[in-house]
Amino acid sequence: MKPPLRYLYPVIFLIACAVSTTMLMSPVYAEQQGADYMTLGVMGAFHAAGYTVMTIVAGLMMDRYEKIRLYLVFATLNIFSIGAFSLTDNIQHMILLRGLLGLTSGTFWVSSSSITAALSEPTDLTRNISLYNLGWISGLVVGPFLGGFIGEYVGFRTLFALMSILVVIGVLTIAFKLLPYGNLHGVQGKMRIDFKALQKVSIAYLCLFPYTLSSGIYFSILPGYMGEIGIAASIIGTLLTISNIAKAMGFFGVERLVKWGTKRSVRLISVMLSISLAWIAWVNNAWGIAIPLAIYGLANGVLEPIILNYIAQKSPKESRSFQMSIYETVFGIGMVIGPVATGFITKNYAPNMVYLILSVVTLAIIPFSFFLEE
Repeated sequence: MKPPLRYLYPVIFLIACAVSTTMLMSPVYAEQQGADYMTLGVMGAFHAAGYTVMTIVAGLMMDRYEKIRLYLVFATLNIFSIGAFSLTDNIQHMILLRGLLGLTSGTFWVSSSSITAALSEPTDLTRNISLYNLGWISGLVVGPFLGGFIGEYVGFRTLFALMSILVVIGVLTIAFKLLPYGNLHGVQGKMRIDFKALQKVSIAYLCLFPYTLSSGIYFSILPGYMGEIGIAASIIGTLLTISNIAKAMGFFGVERLVKWGTKRSVRLISVMLSISLAWIAWVNNAWGIAIPLAIYGLANGVLEPIILNYIAQKSPKESRSFQMSIYETVFGIGMVIGPVATGFITKNYAPNMVYLILSVVTLAIIPFSFFLEE
């Protein structure tokens, strides 16, 4: 493993831990302050809108400018967007702060995956992307688990302050350990979009989109939904950790599934997602929801790296950062539509109807998968 990657993966873990904990615990905090489903949906939409915009901007910049210096700037911005949550208990402020977090976290995910790809030899790309995914999912496992207990027993404002300190540690690591390797220059000249290369991987984005609708609800609505049915914050954190552990386990099977066949793997995952979401719709207690959450985590733990690897492998090096940023942009779009749609659906139907609808929508991945190349 190249020396920079040894330092990059711990940075990804620390910042992913902070970002994911803030994303998943802020709806729980907002629900405690009186936020309803529509408010949670608006919070999610603000986050996703900022995220969507910045994934495109960050991708273009990473292809054009020196990557590690940009990474330092992008990571630093997350200190302020996360730390600001520790200063308020006002729901309107939290909505705006979720938008700010969307802007800063969008730059983090794009730049992290871009640097991982830039530091990888072609023969090591699939393995290194799997390690990148393992780095951030480890943060997603540890963060919400501890965050649920800290939020419940110490307070959410303290939790968010601690998360901002984790980002500070990550930023210092970038400055002192990664910056000396700051020679990952992009292609000089105007920032441009390679539409021909984009078209080549467009079907992967279509396969991803139905899943992103459920992902938006997972991050923005589901924690608040579990709080509303009477599950304590510490148990919510534990349940999300179960889901994320299953997701991490999924990463270990990616290389085998790619060899088995991308098309077949994606279809299997679509069915797993559908079953898990339908199951969530029919349970209303803490441990009844644990099994479908684990299935959901396992499925998306396989789907995300398969799609990202597909895009990275089929994108030219000169525009790879942008192609990979569109992967995150598709997430952003789905995470705008999902939470907002949830707000409207729950005005006329029971909240569990959302998960039944999603279980049908995720099956749309199957027809798109026929157009993927092996």
